[in-house]
Amino acid sequence: MKIRKIEAYALTIPLHARYWVSNEVIDKCSQIIVKVTTEDGPTGLATLHGRNMPRVLEIVAELSDYLHGRDALSQHAIWADLFGLTTQSPGTISKLKLPDVGGPDKRAAMLAALAGIDIALWDIKGKAAGLPVWRLLGGERKSIRAYVTGGYYQDGADILAIAPEMAGYVAQGFNGVKMKVGGMALDVDVQRVRAVREAIGPDTMLMVDANCAYTLPQAIAAIRAFEPYDIHWFEEPLHWYDSVRALGRLAQHTHVALASGESEMHSWACRDLIDLGGVRYMEFDATRSGGITEWLRVAAYAHLHGVLMATHHDPHIHGHLAASAPNGDCVEVFVDENRDPLWARLFTERAQLRDGHLHLNDLPGFGFDIDWDLVKRHHI
Repeated sequence: MKIRKIEAYALTIPLHARYWVSNEVIDKCSQIIVKVTTEDGPTGLATLHGRNMPRVLEIVAELSDYLHGRDALSQHAIWADLFGLTTQSPGTISKLKLPDVGGPDKRAAMLAALAGIDIALWDIKGKAAGLPVWRLLGGERKSIRAYVTGGYYQDGADILAIAPEMAGYVAQGFNGVKMKVGGMALDVDVQRVRAVREAIGPDTMLMVDANCAYTLPQAIAAIRAFEPYDIHWFEEPLHWYDSVRALGRLAQHTHVALASGESEMHSWACRDLIDLGGVRYMEFDATRSGGITEWLRVAAYAHLHGVLMATHHDPHIHGHLAASAPNGDCVEVFVDENRDPLWARLFTERAQLRDGHLHLNDLPGFGFDIDWDLVKRHHI
């Protein structure tokens, strides 16, 4: 089963409101779709974050010729080959007629392109075997607990408007919700956390996500202020430049579980978060970097150290992984169409949300398909 062509498409839908977290404004919803076509077999699909879109599309296009004729079922060999390009000399890259992907400013786009190709190859493998990926990976669960991310800061909105929002998710059957912190003064965020806890009741898991907002002293002060409201986990609390060892020190100051990993690009960094950072929830994102092949390595290492996998974004893909992993705990979902119109509109087939769980189907591969008319209307 030979690779014939690899294509990438990008689309963006402007949002009706301007949302923000501690370090980023969100005013659009973007996605990259990678499509791998084989000469004599099925077509594989993947979805990626909409970051570095021009560069990711360019790399995927140039890798299409490089991978033409390769066995689509040899995803481990292809992964190693592509990852190895990030350490090759410019002379070698030039001889291979490939883009320069080894520099620090270029690796993120390369590893995102690698992720898209790898996910699509796993989709092909499942389709070739006639099995959904959750079954292909040896899983038995067809559903997994889902939690809803909401509680964003929003221009023009009352700071306590998130309380009825989060209570609405609980009313839909979800037993876990996550809100944003770190973007306002601590006393304001404490008001927000208190209001959400009162709105969702004592039995719903409440996670707080700081999006790398704090220094270590600030993070210690923040979690101590949040602890009385029974926080299930504290996510990415520390600034990007000291997010591993300082995280381990933070773990010594709180009984609240720490979660991190969505921003990491490879398994070596996730290893350090587990060994040195004291995380109890690993959130490595296969659709941002590295793909399924790397996610499975991270999950295996986490399992050996008693760390649970809590996935980030793209539940139609990550749900298969978390449901099949012995330490797969939950998947993140976005059910507010104003914040994530793509979950509601991009797919003609996908996993379904019911009763607070993501329910996977029995279709081969990842079991989703794309509304290509929507892609055409919003194509970048």
